[in-house]
Amino acid sequence: MKNVVVHARIQSDIKNESEKILNTIGVSMSQAVDLFLRQVILKKGFPFHLDSVENDKNDIENLAYLINSVDGNEPSPKAKKIIRLYANGDIDLETAKFALIRSYKQWKIYMYMKTQTY
Repeated sequence: MKNVVVHARIQSDIKNESEKILNTIGVSMSQAVDLFLRQVILKKGFPFHLDSVENDKNDIENLAYLINSVDGNEPSPKAKKIIRLYANGDIDLETAKFALIRSYKQWKIYMYMKTQTY
Protein backbone atom coordinates (compact mmCIF):
# COMPACT_ATOMS: atom_id res chain seq x y z
CA MET A 1 0.00 0.00 0.00
CA LYS A 2 1.36 3.40 -0.98
CA ASN A 3 1.27 5.70 2.03
CA VAL A 4 4.35 7.95 1.76
CA VAL A 5 4.57 11.22 -0.14
CA VAL A 6 7.89 12.20 -1.74
CA HIS A 7 8.58 15.87 -2.44
CA ALA A 8 11.33 16.91 -4.85
CA ARG A 9 12.35 20.28 -6.20
CA ILE A 10 13.20 20.25 -9.89
CA GLN A 11 13.29 22.81 -12.68
CA SER A 12 9.88 23.46 -14.18
CA ASP A 13 11.03 22.78 -17.74
CA ILE A 14 12.39 19.37 -16.69
CA LYS A 15 9.09 18.52 -15.01
CA ASN A 16 6.99 19.72 -17.95
CA GLU A 17 9.05 17.96 -20.62
CA SER A 18 9.21 14.70 -18.70
CA GLU A 19 5.46 14.79 -18.01
CA LYS A 20 4.78 15.20 -21.74
CA ILE A 21 6.89 12.14 -22.51
CA LEU A 22 5.41 10.11 -19.67
CA ASN A 23 1.86 11.02 -20.75
CA THR A 24 2.53 9.73 -24.26
CA ILE A 25 3.46 6.34 -22.82
CA GLY A 26 0.64 6.31 -20.27
CA VAL A 27 2.70 6.66 -17.10
CA SER A 28 2.15 9.24 -14.38
CA MET A 29 5.00 11.08 -12.68
CA SER A 30 4.20 9.19 -9.48
CA GLN A 31 4.39 5.84 -11.31
CA ALA A 32 7.67 6.85 -12.97
CA VAL A 33 9.24 7.77 -9.62
CA ASP A 34 7.96 4.51 -8.12
CA LEU A 35 9.46 2.54 -11.04
CA PHE A 36 12.75 4.38 -10.71
CA LEU A 37 13.00 3.68 -6.97
CA ARG A 38 12.13 0.01 -7.49
CA GLN A 39 14.96 -0.22 -10.03
CA VAL A 40 17.35 1.45 -7.55
CA ILE A 41 16.48 -1.30 -5.07
CA LEU A 42 16.88 -4.08 -7.65
CA LYS A 43 20.20 -2.75 -8.98
CA LYS A 44 21.40 -1.60 -5.56
CA GLY A 45 22.29 1.72 -7.16
CA PHE A 46 21.28 3.81 -10.13
CA PRO A 47 19.60 1.73 -12.84
CA PHE A 48 21.73 3.46 -15.48
CA HIS A 49 25.33 4.57 -15.93
CA LEU A 50 26.18 8.04 -14.65
CA ASP A 51 29.15 9.81 -16.12
CA SER A 52 29.97 13.31 -17.14
CA VAL A 53 30.85 14.39 -20.65
CA GLU A 54 34.14 15.70 -19.27
CA ASN A 55 35.02 12.24 -17.92
CA ASP A 56 34.09 10.66 -21.25
CA LYS A 57 36.16 13.26 -23.10
CA ASN A 58 39.13 12.51 -20.86
CA ASP A 59 38.63 8.77 -21.44
CA ILE A 60 38.58 9.17 -25.21
CA GLU A 61 41.60 11.51 -25.18
CA ASN A 62 43.47 9.03 -23.02
CA LEU A 63 42.55 6.28 -25.46
CA ALA A 64 43.82 8.34 -28.39
CA TYR A 65 47.10 9.10 -26.63
CA LEU A 66 47.49 5.43 -25.69
CA ILE A 67 46.89 4.28 -29.24
CA ASN A 68 49.30 6.79 -30.70
CA SER A 69 51.86 6.53 -27.92
CA VAL A 70 52.92 3.15 -29.23
CA ASP A 71 54.90 5.13 -31.76
CA GLY A 72 55.67 8.01 -29.39
CA ASN A 73 53.48 10.46 -31.28
CA GLU A 74 50.73 12.85 -30.32
CA PRO A 75 47.26 11.93 -31.61
CA SER A 76 47.05 12.23 -35.37
CA PRO A 77 44.87 14.91 -36.98
CA LYS A 78 42.33 12.17 -37.74
CA ALA A 79 42.33 11.06 -34.08
CA LYS A 80 41.89 14.66 -32.95
CA LYS A 81 38.94 15.02 -35.34
CA ILE A 82 37.34 11.89 -33.86
CA ILE A 83 37.87 13.30 -30.36
CA ARG A 84 36.28 16.59 -31.42
CA LEU A 85 33.27 14.77 -32.89
CA TYR A 86 32.82 12.90 -29.63
CA ALA A 87 33.31 16.01 -27.48
CA ASN A 88 30.65 17.83 -29.53
CA GLY A 89 28.22 14.95 -29.06
CA ASP A 90 28.18 14.06 -32.77
CA ILE A 91 29.25 10.45 -32.06
CA ASP A 92 28.96 8.28 -28.96
CA LEU A 93 31.85 6.85 -26.93
CA GLU A 94 31.73 3.37 -28.48
CA THR A 95 31.79 4.83 -32.00
CA ALA A 96 34.70 7.08 -31.06
CA LYS A 97 36.68 4.16 -29.62
CA PHE A 98 35.97 2.07 -32.72
CA ALA A 99 36.97 4.91 -35.06
CA LEU A 100 40.19 5.62 -33.15
CA ILE A 101 41.25 1.99 -33.16
CA ARG A 102 40.34 1.60 -36.83
CA SER A 103 42.18 4.75 -37.89
CA TYR A 104 45.27 3.61 -35.96
CA LYS A 105 45.19 0.17 -37.61
CA GLN A 106 44.79 1.76 -41.06
CA TRP A 107 47.71 4.07 -40.36
CA LYS A 108 49.88 1.12 -39.28
CA ILE A 109 49.00 -0.77 -42.49
CA TYR A 110 49.74 2.35 -44.56
CA MET A 111 53.11 2.81 -42.87
CA TYR A 112 53.97 -0.86 -43.38
CA MET A 113 52.98 -0.76 -47.06
CA LYS A 114 54.98 2.43 -47.53
CA THR A 115 58.17 0.62 -46.42
CA GLN A 116 57.66 -2.32 -48.79
CA THR A 117 59.28 -2.34 -52.21
CA TYR A 118 57.67 -4.22 -55.07
